[in-house]
Amino acid sequence: MSAWNGPGVAWRLFVTAWLLFALHFATNIAREYYPAFSLAERGTLRVDPYIGLHPDLFEVPGRGAFMNNNPGTSVPAAVPYLLARPVIDRAVERVAAARAASGDEVSTEYQDHRPLRRKFFKQVRELGLDIRFGLASGVIQLGYTAPLSALAVVVMRSLLLRLGFGAGQAMLLALLYGFGTPVFFRTGFINQNLTVAHLALFSFALVHRPAGQTPGARSLAAAGFLVGYGLVCDYSGIVPIVVLGAATLARLSADHGPRVGLIRALPYVGGGILACSLLLLYQAWAFGHPLYPAQHYMPATEFSGDGWNGVHLPALDLALQNLLDLRFGLFTAGPLLLLAFAAPWLRDSGGPRLPRRDLVTAFAMFLGIWLFASCIAFARLQWNTGVRYLMPAVPFLFLATATVWVRLSPRTRFLLGGLAVLQAWSLAMVREPPIESLATALLGGPQLPWLTVLSKMDGQFLPLLSRESPNPMLLLLLTGLGLFWLWWPLRSQGRSLDGPPQR
Repeated sequence: MSAWNGPGVAWRLFVTAWLLFALHFATNIAREYYPAFSLAERGTLRVDPYIGLHPDLFEVPGRGAFMNNNPGTSVPAAVPYLLARPVIDRAVERVAAARAASGDEVSTEYQDHRPLRRKFFKQVRELGLDIRFGLASGVIQLGYTAPLSALAVVVMRSLLLRLGFGAGQAMLLALLYGFGTPVFFRTGFINQNLTVAHLALFSFALVHRPAGQTPGARSLAAAGFLVGYGLVCDYSGIVPIVVLGAATLARLSADHGPRVGLIRALPYVGGGILACSLLLLYQAWAFGHPLYPAQHYMPATEFSGDGWNGVHLPALDLALQNLLDLRFGLFTAGPLLLLAFAAPWLRDSGGPRLPRRDLVTAFAMFLGIWLFASCIAFARLQWNTGVRYLMPAVPFLFLATATVWVRLSPRTRFLLGGLAVLQAWSLAMVREPPIESLATALLGGPQLPWLTVLSKMDGQFLPLLSRESPNPMLLLLLTGLGLFWLWWPLRSQGRSLDGPPQR
């Protein structure tokens, strides 16, 4: 057996990805954090204490305050914070007592060129929430966001193995998926679009089987629930529901005939209905009507007047921006994914390739998400946080990309892979538009986003971090040594990472 297909590989890959994702934790308090904070602190998804801290929080007269999006990502994010609350509460109390005893004026200095970030830090510092927000968001990254993306890396490897890729190829490609695409950047903090991508990938993997094998009822029910829960996270989840639902029905019908295939698909449908019902229950509880989304009740904003609450017919300029905008375009943030469009023209020989129906599924997912994002006026706000709306298409485009990748020469793979990782890493570190992030990383060297944020606080928390660009090389070195120790036991079992594809 190849060393790269042994029993210890999957968990080592998971730990590796988890550590690297967690190391690049970003301190951005996105809107999805507030329901998670409230759920862990007060047992409710209402966000009344945080009104005014984020523009996407609003009040419904007579009902309370809520986030203007679906809460599915926030609910599991509350779990690690809830578990860590005793420790975090004690730390917050000690800092508050020390500040009160010192009598010094609380500094609100934050050296950043963006006025909204300076304003937010000032608000949080004056409310005494700075320590709590920092620790809670860090715990959520460590206990939810990072391990979820790490699991996606492991699942991608498993799928590639099933598709006939060699063990070494599947390992390298899974790492390239996690750290050579926008997955790396978006894992820095909670994002519902990335969660939809993960859930769609997990659902697809549960259903996907080699030719002649059929998923069982439990796998189908779980797959249906996962893809349905994507809708609880964001309304873009409707695209994976339609695309993967049609693909699953087509797969079962091809294996068993239309009538039996439809019957066998019932657990999948049941799981999806169960998950979607959670959103209806939330909307009924929060807003008084199960069918109206949060966007129906939120106050008017810059783009909410476009169409129906910000939803309009596809806009050509927005469609092009979603793909190529230098600030948030999918293919400017993840140019490696362009290789996917060569997949339909591959010859049958020369390496593994996606079955025709999987290729159709991959491009249907891309087209569906692209069309959806081109109808949402709020997608124009992506300049503020980078590529987001098209994230659910990334795992499926990557599967097509992988089939092209293995047909390239080793030198070309090394070059393209190195460039992809360099760009993705620079985005994850600097968290500015792709070109600016790459230039900053090349000229200024490696950095870690949370260290950068601490350094902008003028030594208020850690006096040693009072300069603008703290050097993270010691942390990176220690992480590298830890990963070397993790993988060292496999050294004698095989060395090739580019063996022949499995049959």
